[in-house]
Amino acid sequence: MPDKVKVAAGHSPEWQRIDYGLDAEDALPLVQENIAEIGGIIDEAADAGCVMVAFPEDTLGITGWLAHHFDDQKPLLVPAVERMLAAVGKKTAQRSIYAIVCNDVSYGDDVMNTAILFGRDGAEIGRYHKVNLPIAEQSRKPGDSFPVFETPELGGIGMCICYDMVFPETARALALGGADVIFHLTMGGAAASDGAASDAAFIARAADNELYLVVSWRGDSRIYAPSGEMIARAKQGERITVAEFDPFSGREFGDACGGTFPDHRARLFRERMPAAYSILTDPSPPALAKFAHMPIPSGDEASRLGAEVLTTGADRFSAADKLAKAGKRNEAIAEFEAMSAHFKTTWIGRASRARLKELRG
Repeated sequence: MPDKVKVAAGHSPEWQRIDYGLDAEDALPLVQENIAEIGGIIDEAADAGCVMVAFPEDTLGITGWLAHHFDDQKPLLVPAVERMLAAVGKKTAQRSIYAIVCNDVSYGDDVMNTAILFGRDGAEIGRYHKVNLPIAEQSRKPGDSFPVFETPELGGIGMCICYDMVFPETARALALGGADVIFHLTMGGAAASDGAASDAAFIARAADNELYLVVSWRGDSRIYAPSGEMIARAKQGERITVAEFDPFSGREFGDACGGTFPDHRARLFRERMPAAYSILTDPSPPALAKFAHMPIPSGDEASRLGAEVLTTGADRFSAADKLAKAGKRNEAIAEFEAMSAHFKTTWIGRASRARLKELRG
């Protein structure tokens, strides 16, 4: 078995989120600066002795721009991704390091949220397409599987993206597929609730499946052991979060009656009862009948609203807030009422209703 290896989650405080108001021609040089930052982080990880560095979802920082240019994303998306892949392939070959980047990628008429794994020779090993799409991403094409890629240094590598982690089935499918390490590329937490619930979900995903979990999350990356213990967490201002571990060990668990195993997965996966789990693949389980009166938006309508939330909607909310602070109460109330109706259950709709309650005393 190989010695312990160092793995990094990369995230830069210098990353730019590209202004959605820019033309593609003006945005591309800023994207190029982000690509240069990616290269610098790969260098830093390699200098630290890491065999792998994984970057967060929206590695290029263009999600807001794509949201605002909903009907014409390709002028920036296509050249930006091409440049990133060429640069990362070249850099990983130079430094002999694995890397994962994650971004929307154009596939003809479809856009898929994609994690791309590079080998130490600079060649692509494989891609994962985000399976579980939230409301705001309904215009994207979902993936339909959870592939695992075998490597000598890290064993089975699984990847998942943001909302995927909210579904426990994601980590279990990757574990059953042979993943020893899951790289989670994200812009958010692991539960519908924030804070402690999200932290607990990360711990549970690692411990339930007895694997290493590397969470690459801009500003709050963390790495978990198969026991659920957090073995590294991002510090303010740093560009890489590093942990050293043996991906083939750390699973010597058991119980008083069954005994201890050097890799408890030998028991865990044999003692499953798949015949009892059919409800997990039922597209219309009984629980959905309880929510028939609560339809949710879907398709382009949902995606367009989500895009607006990320861009002009956020600016509109900020402007209404300024009206309220300037004492223009009636104008602010009118704006918050309109936003409450338009943005409905999004954070803007909820926050608008809270502001209305405050303004009306």
